[in-house]
Amino acid sequence: MTPEQIVEAASAVFAQTGARSVDPAYVMASDIPLELSGEAVRARLCVFTDHRGNEMVMRPDLTLPVAGMEAERLASGQNGPEAYTYAARAFRLPASPDDSMEFTQVGFERFGRASTPDEDADAFALVQAAVAACGIPDWRMVMGDLAVFPAFVDALGLHRVTASLLKRAFRQEGGVAELLAGAPSAPEVELAHDLVGAAPEAAAFQFLNALRERDIPMIGTRSVAEIIEGLQAKAAAADAGGVPEEARKALAALAGVNCSAGQTADALSDIAKAHGLGAVEPVIERIARRVDAIIAAVPRVADAGKFRSGFGRRFTYYDGFVFEIFAGALSERQPIAAGGRYDGLIAGLSGGRAKASGIGGVVRPDRVIRARESVA
Repeated sequence: MTPEQIVEAASAVFAQTGARSVDPAYVMASDIPLELSGEAVRARLCVFTDHRGNEMVMRPDLTLPVAGMEAERLASGQNGPEAYTYAARAFRLPASPDDSMEFTQVGFERFGRASTPDEDADAFALVQAAVAACGIPDWRMVMGDLAVFPAFVDALGLHRVTASLLKRAFRQEGGVAELLAGAPSAPEVELAHDLVGAAPEAAAFQFLNALRERDIPMIGTRSVAEIIEGLQAKAAAADAGGVPEEARKALAALAGVNCSAGQTADALSDIAKAHGLGAVEPVIERIARRVDAIIAAVPRVADAGKFRSGFGRRFTYYDGFVFEIFAGALSERQPIAAGGRYDGLIAGLSGGRAKASGIGGVVRPDRVIRARESVA
C-alpha cells in the first residue's frame, strides 16, 4: 500500500462513524501544550516567536487543537455530544532517528459521550479496525489506566502533601522510584525551606545560585519553576513524615504490575488485598469490565495485549484509559497507533467554562509503512 492508500484506508474506518472531518489551526500558543502535554513533549515542540513577541508552537498533535475547537463550541452555548475525524499534519521533533519532524495523523476525537468501559473498548476497537485496514494483521498492544495510581495513593490515607507529591512524581519518568528511594537530603530540605515565600524571580535566582555553588549542571527538560515546585513539595512531604514503609511496599508492588491483559484485575486485586486497600476495588472493577469488553470486541488482545501500571504517564492531559499499538520491528517509542481518555481536557482548555468527557485515537501512516516493510 502507498502512503496515500494507508491514509485513505484508515480515514474510511473513522469516517464511517459519522464524525465530522476537520483540519484545525496549525499554530497555537505555546502554553497550551507546555501545560497539558507534560515534560516528554516539552523538548520536542517546534517553537517560534510571532511578530508580536508571543511564543507559539506548531501543533504537536491533533488532539489538542481539536479539543480546543470543542471547548470553544461548548463555551459558546452549544450542547450535546460531538465527534471529529481528521487526516492532518502534526509537528514534533523526532523521538527516534528514523522518525520525521512533520507527519500525518489519521484519527478521531469524541466528546460528551458516556465515560464507560464499553465506550473505552469501542474506541480501541475502532483504532484496531483502522490498523487492520492498513494491512497490519500482526500487532501487539500495551494499555494502562492513569486513574489507578492516584486511587491507590488515596486509599493509603497519606498526609495531603505527601499524596500530592506522589501523584506529581508519577507523571515524571522515574519520579516515584526516586521518591520512594529515601528522604530528601538535608541540603535539599534547607534550600526548599529557603525558597518558600520567595517571589518567582528571587526563588529562581537563589536556586540557580545554589547550583553554581555546588557545581551542579541543569539537565533535563523541566523548567526552573517546575524544579523549585517539586523541591518544595518534596521537603513538605518530608516535614509531614514522608512515605511510611507499608505505603512504600504497596506502591512498589503496584509499580511492578506488567501482565497480560486478562490478568490485570487479579494482579491489582492481589496488591489491594495484601495491603488492605479495599477503597480501590471500584477502580479495579471498572478496569476488569473494560478488559472484558476489549477482548470481546478484539479477541486477539487476550494474547497480544498487556497492562502496565505506569504506562501513559508522560502525556499529562490523559487521565484514564490509554493504549498504544505496535507492529513489526519498530521500537516501543514508535507506536503505529495510540489513543486514550482525557475527561478533564475540555475544562482545562476552557478555563472551567465548559466540561465534557473526551476520548480519541490516531494511526501514524508513516510508521505503518515502516512496520510493513520491516516484516516484508
